Amino acid sequence: MTSTAVPATTESGPRVSRAFVVRLGLGYLGLYSAVLSVALVTLALRIEDVDPRHKETSLAVVASLGALVALLANPLAGRLSDRTTSRFGRRRPWLIGGVLGGTLGLAIMALSPSVAAVAAGWCLAQLCFNATIAALAATVPEQVPAPQRGLVSGVVGFSQRLAVPVGMGAAALFSAGAAGFLVPAVAAVAVITLFAVPLRDRAAPAGQVPFSAREFLGSFWTDPRSHPDFGWVWLTRFLTFFASVAPVPYLAYYLTSELHVSDGEVAATVALLTTVNYGLSGLTAVLCGWLSDRIGRRKPFVTAAALLLAAGLGLLASATTMPWVYVAQALLGVGSGFYFAVDMALATEVLPNSADIGKDLGVINSADVLPQSIGPALAPLLLAVGSGHNYTALYLFTMVVGLVGAVTVTRIKTVR
Repeated sequence: MTSTAVPATTESGPRVSRAFVVRLGLGYLGLYSAVLSVALVTLALRIEDVDPRHKETSLAVVASLGALVALLANPLAGRLSDRTTSRFGRRRPWLIGGVLGGTLGLAIMALSPSVAAVAAGWCLAQLCFNATIAALAATVPEQVPAPQRGLVSGVVGFSQRLAVPVGMGAAALFSAGAAGFLVPAVAAVAVITLFAVPLRDRAAPAGQVPFSAREFLGSFWTDPRSHPDFGWVWLTRFLTFFASVAPVPYLAYYLTSELHVSDGEVAATVALLTTVNYGLSGLTAVLCGWLSDRIGRRKPFVTAAALLLAAGLGLLASATTMPWVYVAQALLGVGSGFYFAVDMALATEVLPNSADIGKDLGVINSADVLPQSIGPALAPLLLAVGSGHNYTALYLFTMVVGLVGAVTVTRIKTVR
């Protein structure tokens, strides 16, 4: 498992094997399923077990702390993995070490009887799993030639979308006790190890400056004035993710308030709508990723994604019957699939420095995390406009955000 001294990025060269693409997709699926099963279901159940009287407040605090750690950990771990010179390679120690550390964090959550311990375990899990995510993302520009990155980006997008129902299913199946935390984590360890062991890891460049406070702070920033295309990709991702994820937590409330779906039917309805959305998203991601490689273009897929997301959100804002809600969810699914098809490919083609791949991709990844934090905080303000249940304002605002994303992608100059 020694590293091989080859160039840090692969713009052209031999295509990666199908086995590599499958292992990468499984790695993303296993890792995200383990994280999402906790974030979406088992964290709330565990908080209810240890602090039933204050479960809402405790859940908000623990979830917010975990999100903050995730936001900081990804670029910092990416920067450190860029600089790793171990005999086991540059990315491999972070891939395997991160997923093992994340599993330890989940074990602490599962076995500790206090909110403080659950919070510590979740922060450790977010820290370590995000270290693995950073290293996993960095292997794409290092291993995959540019003409093949659309397909790989589509497979990664498919895996990330599939991870939501898989993670929720795992949480439902193993919700009792420690198994709800540890079974998905053990599966993640298995698939990440399957990817990491045969990885033809790349050596870190020689002559790097010593790690310092300035290097530490630089882990969280890439100057958009010096690298404008990087800045436009970051902003486009932020806007598109915001349009994609901000309204999701309020879907059940929207159905009961605006479409008058009964309390007894809302859970099944949300499950079916989610299946439509994520199913179409995953299939579209794979197909459009392949097509993007065939035609050698990325930006048109992002533009189409933003327009489809805006159309779906506009339809939700005006829907008066359930069939239109299903059409809206289908549009949102196809739109997010168009985006996930080229998201990673686009990001890897504007990286400023081959020596800082992990760090720069970590900065890009912060554009995923921020909408998931800002959206739920902003939504109550929009809902409070007028009646106090103004879902039209929420969806119209989010629609405008998506349309702005269709404009910002046109400012990227170095990628077609």
